[in-house]
Amino acid sequence: MQRPPCTTTTSIHIRPSKQPAMPLSSSPTLALALLALVTLTGVLPLASSSRGHGVAATTNGVPPLEKHELLMLERFHGWMAEHGRSYATAEEKLRRFEIYRRNVEFIEAANRDGRLTYTLGENAFTDLTHEEFLATHTNRAPRPEEEDEEPEEETVITTRAGHVSEGPYLPAVDKVPDRVNWTAEGKVTEVKNQEQCGSCWAFAAVAVIESAYAIAKRVQPPELSEQELIDCDSYDSGCSSGLPWSAMKWVKKHGGIALDSQYPYKERKDACQEKKRLPHDVSVRDFEFVKKSEEALMTAVARRPVAVGFDSHDDCFQHYTHGVYNSMCIKNGELVGPACSGDKLNHDMAIVGYVGKGNDKGKYWIAKNSWGKGWGQQGYVWLKKDVADPEGLCGIVATRPSYPIV
Repeated sequence: MQRPPCTTTTSIHIRPSKQPAMPLSSSPTLALALLALVTLTGVLPLASSSRGHGVAATTNGVPPLEKHELLMLERFHGWMAEHGRSYATAEEKLRRFEIYRRNVEFIEAANRDGRLTYTLGENAFTDLTHEEFLATHTNRAPRPEEEDEEPEEETVITTRAGHVSEGPYLPAVDKVPDRVNWTAEGKVTEVKNQEQCGSCWAFAAVAVIESAYAIAKRVQPPELSEQELIDCDSYDSGCSSGLPWSAMKWVKKHGGIALDSQYPYKERKDACQEKKRLPHDVSVRDFEFVKKSEEALMTAVARRPVAVGFDSHDDCFQHYTHGVYNSMCIKNGELVGPACSGDKLNHDMAIVGYVGKGNDKGKYWIAKNSWGKGWGQQGYVWLKKDVADPEGLCGIVATRPSYPIV
């Protein structure tokens, strides 16, 4: 079974690197001393020079740090306060500051370049190296020899007339709207945060079940439990890996899924709590696969949100804030990419809408992510639509886009 995992670890603690951080000044020891001073006092030590410029105070022969370094340190403290970040030691704080500074420089250089179709910015991941980000929120691709597992039963709808496939009844491309936004229609729940548990598969599955139920029943979407899937779904692997369609299959087999209020999220895999699972207010009759094309995905999304796989290895994706992401990135002053493919799927999201079709310009998919509202556009990302790659941008139609039938 091909399982696009989201993480290799459930630990929420980033261990310090064995490699030394880049020096904050000509003397890392002095930089550490300054950082410790600022940590204790919360005050940046500035003094007025004879030229009237603010410079770092010189104490016991300690050479001053550059003013821009102090300003960056002050900015880092503001970022820490905004994101509720603290560190166990001054050494770890210095290391995180160095990573933060390098990321900010990367972000600002890319934005200044002007060739990207989207913007980068600071978020909750700005103190992580790209390798740490991938290790805690994504993972390496499945082995190439792994094949997709076919479902054990045929995906169908049960009607009074019998069992019939929904596929033939999807609207033709020329019949679907030019734009769809299920969030704006009130059929999508608030953006959630998987934190450092590799449960993107569960969040994507739950997102599309919530929306399918709301659309079918003409009600507000219920907040359903990802934790039930993480703890109880034997087809998937908790915080290690999983697939949205196999989660839907499990929900179908076991009679439904609990509300989040009954079975709240814990950011880890625990023993299945049978008492919390019942009663099930929302059930899934079946699930359906979308053909591997963006046109087929569009016709499906016109009816309800769809869960898709995604390759999130690109350095720039970590820092995405706004605009239409097209998988190109600026590195060392060069425009590089595409930086993703359908061969390296490591994440799952829910496509909850789109803008444009046919020959329209500026077309994009609206994807709901599970990295919290502090990432992207309040937790959403716009993905370039109708790209030359038949697998879609970063593999969104490379393997098994899926949705539930409720």
